[in-house]
Amino acid sequence: MNIKILKANNGDSFLLSWLYEGITRNVLIDGGKSNTYKQGSLKKDLFKVLTSVKEKGQRIDLLVLTHVDDDHIGGLLKAFKHGELLRELCDKVWFNSGLLIDEFFNQNHDETHAVIFDRVATGTVSDNYTSIRQGVSFEETIAELGIWHREIIKSGQAHELWGAKFFIISPSEEKLEALLVKWEKEQPGSLTSRKQTDYKKTFGELLANDEFRDDGSIHNGSSIAFLLEIEGKRLLMLGDAHDETVVEGIKMLKDTNGQQYSESNPLRVNFVKLSHHGSQYNTSPEFLRLIDAENFIVSTDGSAHGLPDKRTIARIHQQFPTATIHFNYDAPRRHMFKRQELEQLELAGFKLKVIENEFEL
Repeated sequence: MNIKILKANNGDSFLLSWLYEGITRNVLIDGGKSNTYKQGSLKKDLFKVLTSVKEKGQRIDLLVLTHVDDDHIGGLLKAFKHGELLRELCDKVWFNSGLLIDEFFNQNHDETHAVIFDRVATGTVSDNYTSIRQGVSFEETIAELGIWHREIIKSGQAHELWGAKFFIISPSEEKLEALLVKWEKEQPGSLTSRKQTDYKKTFGELLANDEFRDDGSIHNGSSIAFLLEIEGKRLLMLGDAHDETVVEGIKMLKDTNGQQYSESNPLRVNFVKLSHHGSQYNTSPEFLRLIDAENFIVSTDGSAHGLPDKRTIARIHQQFPTATIHFNYDAPRRHMFKRQELEQLELAGFKLKVIENEFEL
């Protein structure tokens, strides 16, 4: 399997590709912020990747939209506009939309749950996609194109596609039900401002009396997360999922001997895409004790919320002292560690790498 980690600013966007019965299958997970596709006249990573897929005569066999935060859906909304690439390339979409969630719980549809292709008065596309409730919804678009897998994706499910198995570990029904409220959009200032970071502290200081607290965002709680298994290799794609949901989802899974995974029987995985850009509120010591892994992926340029948290990296180091952390931008690594710290960690076998664009599972 080839894994492309797109430059999605402070968001997520991944392309997983593998050969099955002579055909290359492509799974796109999220699309980053709107400028992951285009920024003005500039064509960015998502546009370039989709163009390459088209030129090779391939398809986006499955698009997984984990949840509706701008840093995951923005690029997809641009790529699904009239005349853009996903309209012609995408064959299937997994998306727990507001409409689908309302229907699942037999609730009247709340208009604040709609994802809209918004336009400002001049007719140009606004980056604030969910601010104005007018126009055609994303659900209507993918339904009209006949590509929406119009069923809730939730923990406990297993899907077999093109020689790969997808074990869904998030969201739970409880986390989906929490969305049956008026949806409030984050203010732009909170999306772009940096909080005070923990980068000046040492691993020892961060782990002293370390007490895990869970992410409180209801939208993150609704995030699709799954274990992908193919030809004996495993990849955990965690979106922005809540740690408690991921922990319970893993405990529901069983190994080849029918034994449930636990701290004494950890789930062996080749790569883990850390939840919520490496936030300390989404990666607990308990989760790390449930897995056996040596490679972790952090997707963010570090421009929002002070993510990733150094405490998350410290927790990983404590559990896996010879692991490798793969960053898709250098800035977080550069800001988080002094050169001497990096050298000492790497001498001890703990590596912090910047990946160019892709690697093989």
